[in-house]
Amino acid sequence: MKIKYNEAEKIIEIQDKLNGHYFILKFLMILNLTTALYILHDIHKTGLGVIKMIWVFVGTVSLIVLYFLIFKKSTPNKIPIEKIDHLKQRTIFVRKIISLELNNGKSRDLNEIKTKTQIKELKEMFSEIGIAN
Repeated sequence: MKIKYNEAEKIIEIQDKLNGHYFILKFLMILNLTTALYILHDIHKTGLGVIKMIWVFVGTVSLIVLYFLIFKKSTPNKIPIEKIDHLKQRTIFVRKIISLELNNGKSRDLNEIKTKTQIKELKEMFSEIGIAN
């Protein structure tokens, strides 16, 4: 991942493949949801069995994941500085996850930043730009 600050346009340019990954995840969640709806469409005739309960669970999880991917996550490669609220760092298990919190309530994950030196360089770049850490 390469993150650059374009001073002329005042944007952050992020080079990663997150947009493609999220597209595949959205496609798979929609596929799961349509399959679950197809299998569950005659539940009033056949009743609720074990397999149909599993598909209710799969459909519900797919719907929740799809909601987060559409309304809570963002994937643009060029983000204007005025749309960035702050840099957020959180720890899940042992791994540190860095993300940009945007003004519209969405977040842009920076998944390929893994080492402490990369995190330090990123924080220094954002403090020079004037974005809170």
